[in-house]
Amino acid sequence: MLFPSRLAVISLGIAGSALAAAGVPASAQPPTEAAAPDLAGLLAPISRWSVSSRVDVSYGYKDNLLLSSANEERSAFARGSAEVVALWLPDRPFDYSLLAEVAGTRYFTGQSTRHDGRAYVFSELGWSPVKPLRLSLPVIGYYKDEVIDQSDEVVRALSAIKVMGANLGPTVRWTFHPSWWLEGQAGVERKRFDDGANDSDIGEGAVRLGWKPGKQFKARLGAEQRWRRYEERSQITAAGRELAGTELRISEREAEARVDFTWDREGHWLTSTRVTLLSARDNGSGYFNYGERGVGHEIEWNDGKWLVRLGGKARRAEYHVQTVGFGVQPPPLIREEFAWELRVERQVTKRWTIFGQFAWERNRSNDPLSSYVVNEGLLGLRWNWEK
Repeated sequence: MLFPSRLAVISLGIAGSALAAAGVPASAQPPTEAAAPDLAGLLAPISRWSVSSRVDVSYGYKDNLLLSSANEERSAFARGSAEVVALWLPDRPFDYSLLAEVAGTRYFTGQSTRHDGRAYVFSELGWSPVKPLRLSLPVIGYYKDEVIDQSDEVVRALSAIKVMGANLGPTVRWTFHPSWWLEGQAGVERKRFDDGANDSDIGEGAVRLGWKPGKQFKARLGAEQRWRRYEERSQITAAGRELAGTELRISEREAEARVDFTWDREGHWLTSTRVTLLSARDNGSGYFNYGERGVGHEIEWNDGKWLVRLGGKARRAEYHVQTVGFGVQPPPLIREEFAWELRVERQVTKRWTIFGQFAWERNRSNDPLSSYVVNEGLLGLRWNWEK
């Protein structure tokens, strides 16, 4: 907040500019020259940092805690999360942003699991040596703790999955036209599991082309390649047997097209549509080779007090070598995922917001053990703070 003396100086400067634009002689204008040094001195102590935080608490119900294909466990739950965002407002060629989030869920009547949790940190340092060019160094760290059902026809197997990882992805963006930008990114990631079975190192490279001809429309095309090297997992034969003494590596190529559109000048109605194509190949028999197609769409209405967001997605993966069942020619494995989510928020005061959410997900496959349905609903309260 500015003190009255600062407001007076700023108002004097604005008034002088307005009079000059109207053609009033300089001799009749206020003495802005004398006020200018004071204005610079008064504004200098203002912090270049912008910090915000929020805390969410909610109560809800989930009908398939372990994503099981049969004998689902259900439970009411309490969930809490906290988030902090810090931005260094660009004053010089450098800028900086930080996002930290932690969340946890407590299930009241779960038999095989009573909680899950996650933590996420994103940090990015940016540098713009010249106006059209921006170099950035994003760093990501994450942790996740959950239990998943991986049973087969005979044995019920529950896996406690604890994974942590870090990602470093230097990025270059070139705005070669007011409406066009080109971005290139290279990244490395280390992913570590509590049991070590799926520990892997990942390398990736991506290129993206963006177009924003106006405030209401934005489009983006992207292509990405990832290389994943497992430390413990071996190659698998076409019959599904492990090859001792080998090392599994998987390469993925993904293409994405995304369009964001604001339907009104006030910015109340927004939609986002995303289409993806993915191809995966392993370095052995092709047991993990598959092709995937996906589409997602989201529509949002926001008038400042109310926010309503509805989103859905669908994906289908077809494996080239893996099969399902027995016989002379068993069919190839197919996996499909369908999901939608509705979220409604109402800002009650500057600090407090109430919200509700319902999410539905269905994974369908010609392998019955990979099929499941899960529903989750919740009601919550948010407190936020900004500086």
